[in-house]
Amino acid sequence: MNHIFGPVPSRRLGRSLGIDVIPAKTCSFDCIYCESGPTTHLSVIRENFADPAEVLRQLDDFFRRSPGGADAITFSSAGEPTLYLQLGELIRQIKKKYREIPLAVLTNGSLLWDAAVRKELLEADIVVPSLDAATPGIFSRINRPHPSLRLEEVIEGIRAFRKDYRGRLHLEIMLVSGANDCPEELSKLARRAIDMEADVIELNTVARPPAIEGTSGLPEDQMRCAASFFPQDKTAIIGAFHEDPARSGEKDLAARILQTIERRPCTIRELSASLGVAEERLEAESILLRDSEKLVMLDFAGKVFLCPPRRGGCQT
Repeated sequence: MNHIFGPVPSRRLGRSLGIDVIPAKTCSFDCIYCESGPTTHLSVIRENFADPAEVLRQLDDFFRRSPGGADAITFSSAGEPTLYLQLGELIRQIKKKYREIPLAVLTNGSLLWDAAVRKELLEADIVVPSLDAATPGIFSRINRPHPSLRLEEVIEGIRAFRKDYRGRLHLEIMLVSGANDCPEELSKLARRAIDMEADVIELNTVARPPAIEGTSGLPEDQMRCAASFFPQDKTAIIGAFHEDPARSGEKDLAARILQTIERRPCTIRELSASLGVAEERLEAESILLRDSEKLVMLDFAGKVFLCPPRRGGCQT
């Protein structure tokens, strides 16, 4: 299994080199907005899904081929990273070898009630848990969690982690139209977020093809309105990734395109910024891949995303 992917365009971290140690769509949530599609293995059991030595070998190979090729290293996958039982040990080994590169963990926060999980994340530079609901009904509607998980337990886990963690804690809130964007829910979310003492509160919305058809994001004016409920000095609306002018070449372009969109749908512009290839060249290659049925082009929110064939959708 290839555990390293990208770099991918991250609206948070720039060129983010991803580490994926979780089998596809193994997660403790089945979020309606997930850009990786529906969860196929809903679980809260931590397992040794990957050999840490192999992950490190692949990481070394990447930086040997592309020195300075990433702005950050990020545990991010089509599943929940904290389900990986050896996560803490792998974080320690990566920080020992690549101390100068920020290491981030993107998590849904569902396992932070476990003291062992909290301890494993302490050496990461940035931890980004998510909180999309302040009430159990919205939690069930949006996140569709494993039956054993309770919202209050998740919230208390994030609060407990903040007490011990000395790195940067970014709390991400995904706003879904018609679900958690009403004034009452936003007010409750804001109180929860303030209580967690995050360094940054990141307001995000559905910007890529979601797991459940009909799930949609908020337009810019509604995002600004939602942001007014949160502390202005630490709240950010997550915007589009801006292209880095640096270019890294076109080697194995088709394979790199397919590897990148396997984890998350991307537009041509995002791929250009991530892979360091001109948009015109990517568009031509993507058409060839579409015609050979290796990807589909999906219209969503006024943009065309390149997606794996299994996602289906409206091809263009």
